[in-house]
Amino acid sequence: MSLKTISAVNSMSYEDFISTFGKEGILRLLPDLAGRLAMSGGLSKESTKEQQSAGLNTLTEQEKQNMHHLNQQYKQKFGFPFVICARENKKEAILTGLENRLKNSGETEAVTGVEEVKKICRLRLLDIVDSSSKL
Repeated sequence: MSLKTISAVNSMSYEDFISTFGKEGILRLLPDLAGRLAMSGGLSKESTKEQQSAGLNTLTEQEKQNMHHLNQQYKQKFGFPFVICARENKKEAILTGLENRLKNSGETEAVTGVEEVKKICRLRLLDIVDSSSKL
């Protein structure tokens, strides 16, 4: 992939004028990290690959229980699932991030969650551009 292509993707602007309610709506559409869909093989190919890169497919039974418990607390508090760019983190950082972000306000988490979605989208877009350039 050329530096020009990477620069073009990096310079793309995103609409940041969405209300907190709108951001929460976007976040409610996402699955839980290492949740039921991941365990049943129901995630998209991209999501599966991303969660595997973070080591979420190798959680111990204790880590699975902890992740499930924290995910439930997070959803109960904020009304949407915890979102983090798994490709930029490992399972330990994800668990720590989940614990720490539970202390935030709903508005902060809506903004943070959407910023994480942007990271995920950017990396997926770069993957698409990269695979297209190899054709």
